[in-house]
Amino acid sequence: MRTLKFFITLLFFTGWALTARGEFDANKLQTNIQKTIDSVRPAVVAVRGTRSAFSGVIVSADGHVLSAGHAVRPGIRYKVILPDGRSFRARGKGSNPDADCALLQISEKIDDLPFVQIGDSSNLVPNQPCIGISFPGGQGTREQPAVRFGRIVRRARSGRMLQSTALMEPGDSGGGLFDLDGRVIGIHSSIGRSMSQNFEVPIDVYKNFWTELNYERQFTSNSRLILGIEARERRDASGITVEAIVKDGVAENSGIKQDDIITTINGEKTVSIETLRAALANAAEQRLEKFPLTLKRDEDSVSLDADFTNDWLPPEVELPKYERTEFPVPVAIEQLANLPRVFSDLEQKLDNACVRIRSEVPTKAGTENASIVGTLIKDTDLILSKNSMVGMNPRTKLDDKETELEIVVRNSENDLVLLRAPAKHRRGIKLSSVSEEVPEAGIFLIAPDASGPGQLSIVSAKLFRSEKEVSQGYLGVYPSTYGDGKGAVLNRIVSGGAAKRAGLLVGDVVTKMNDTEIKTHSDMRKLLGSLDPNITIVAVVQRDGEEIEKSITLGAFKSNSNHAADIMDKSGRRDGFSEVLLHDANLQPEKCGGPVFDLSGNFVGMNIARNSRVRSYALPSSVVKEFLESQN
Repeated sequence: MRTLKFFITLLFFTGWALTARGEFDANKLQTNIQKTIDSVRPAVVAVRGTRSAFSGVIVSADGHVLSAGHAVRPGIRYKVILPDGRSFRARGKGSNPDADCALLQISEKIDDLPFVQIGDSSNLVPNQPCIGISFPGGQGTREQPAVRFGRIVRRARSGRMLQSTALMEPGDSGGGLFDLDGRVIGIHSSIGRSMSQNFEVPIDVYKNFWTELNYERQFTSNSRLILGIEARERRDASGITVEAIVKDGVAENSGIKQDDIITTINGEKTVSIETLRAALANAAEQRLEKFPLTLKRDEDSVSLDADFTNDWLPPEVELPKYERTEFPVPVAIEQLANLPRVFSDLEQKLDNACVRIRSEVPTKAGTENASIVGTLIKDTDLILSKNSMVGMNPRTKLDDKETELEIVVRNSENDLVLLRAPAKHRRGIKLSSVSEEVPEAGIFLIAPDASGPGQLSIVSAKLFRSEKEVSQGYLGVYPSTYGDGKGAVLNRIVSGGAAKRAGLLVGDVVTKMNDTEIKTHSDMRKLLGSLDPNITIVAVVQRDGEEIEKSITLGAFKSNSNHAADIMDKSGRRDGFSEVLLHDANLQPEKCGGPVFDLSGNFVGMNIARNSRVRSYALPSSVVKEFLESQN
C-alpha cells in the first residue's frame, strides 16, 4: 500500500467551509462520529467457530461478549479476535433464538481487555444518530471491522426489534449498534428488503435475560424453565399431550411419561402450549425449584412435583458495573431524515464535476443505450469513467450540446476508461497539491448527481486491495475437453447467456479466444476468470468441419439467491481493484464513475463499484491521479 497520499480538489472550493443550517453542525457531527468509533471499535470482535463466523461486542472486563442468538450455540468453543489482532478462547453460554440474543464468555483472564458500556434501548428516539460496527468478513473486513452510520427509525416496543438505517448484510450478525455516547444499544440481527430495514436486538433484552444468558443452555422468551418434553395441544382444551420425553431432562427425572396429559402446572390450567409456557414463566419469576403439576395417565389422575433442583438457573448474575457517568437524554436530529438536503448547496456546485455518459451495449435483441456517470478533468478535454459500463459510440452533453466522445484508453486493472471530448472544459476536478492524508472511518462523503440530490455516506474502513473473486466474464456454457486437448466442446448453452446471444451452438468446439489457445475446458475457464464482464472477445470455433469466428460480448454472473441482500443490483465488475475506499452509500451501479468529495469539497476518489448491500467501492484519488499521469 502506498504511504504517500494526496487529494485532487475543485479549484473553486479552495479554503471553502460548510455553513451549517440552523443549529445542525455537520462537521461537529462528523467529529462526534469519529470519536465514538475510536472509543468503541476496540471492543467489537470477530467470532470464529468450526463452521461459523460472526461478530460480538465485549461489555465487561470479565470477558462477557454479546452476540446474536441464531449464531451462538451453548457449550461450543469459539475464537474471539480483537481489532488489535489479539485472539482469545471463548465458550458459548446462554442463547435465545426467539429473541435472537446470546452471550459468549472469554475463557482467559486478560488485564487490559477493552469493553463498552451497556446502554438503554427504551428511551431511544426516532432520528437519533447511531453507528453500526461489525466484522462481516469478505473484502476489507476480515482483519478490520466495518463502520456504518445511520439513524433510529423505530425504537423497540414490547417483543419487537429496534430498526435503524445503519446498513447490515449477511455476516454482520452479532455486531453492535452504538449511540454517540459510546454505549451499545442494540445487536445486529436481521435485514429486510428495504434498505431502511435493518433490525437489531434491543440491548434491554440482554439486560432482562442477563441471568439466563450466563447459564450454558438454550432458553426461550416465554419459558425460562425447560421441562424437557415434546407436546401437542388437545382439541378439547383438556390439557397438553406429552408426545416425547427428552432423555435426562426434568420431565423424565420427575416421573412424567409419554402420552401423559398435563392438566395443571403449579395450580394453573394448561389448556394450550401458550398457557403451559406462561405457567413455567410464572414459576421461573418466583424462582421455584419444585412445584406441583397434575396430569392424566390412562384413566387415572396423577400428581407429582416438577423438580428443577438439578437443572435450575444459577443464582442471579449482576449486570456489569461501570464507572458512574451522567449521559444526556437522547435527542433527535431531524435533519438526519434527509441528510443530502443539508448539503444541497455544496452538492449542486459539485455537480459541475460530473456528466452522464451514454453508449451502446450488446443485448439479446442487438444493442441498447446504457448510461453511466463520468468525471470531468478540469482544463482538459478528458473524462474518466467506469470501463465495463461504457460501450460503443459514447457520448454526453457538454454546455447543453450532445457531444461524441473518443475512447482514449481502457484500463482493465481498475476498470477505468479515459474518454476525450472535442474541446477542453473549464469545470471538473483539477490535479493539485499532494497530501499524506487518508480518509478515516467516519468521514462523510458526498457523491454528487446532476439529476438528483446525490449520495451521502461515511468511510467504513481503511484502504485495502480488492482481489478479484466474483467479477469475471460469463459465457453461459457447460464445456468439456474435446479429444486429446483439441479444444473445449460446448455440451450445453444457457438461455440468455453470452454464447447464446452470439449464436454459438451445442457441439461447437472453441479452439481460441482472443490470442489465447484453448486446448481444454480448463483453459477456457481460466481465461474467462481473468476477463471482465461485458467486454467483447473474438472466439475461433470449429463447426461441422469448418472454422468460423464469433464476436462475443460477455456477461456477468447473476445470483439465484432470493435473500434480501442479493435482490438489489450490484455492479457486474465489482472487485479486483488495486486499492479501494470502502463506504456505506446506497450506490446504484449506474451511478458509478462519478467523483466523491469530503465536506470541504476535496476530491477523495471516484465511485467504481457496488459490491454488495453495504459495500460501495471508490478508487482513491491517488489511484486516479496515477492513472491520469500515466497517459501523459
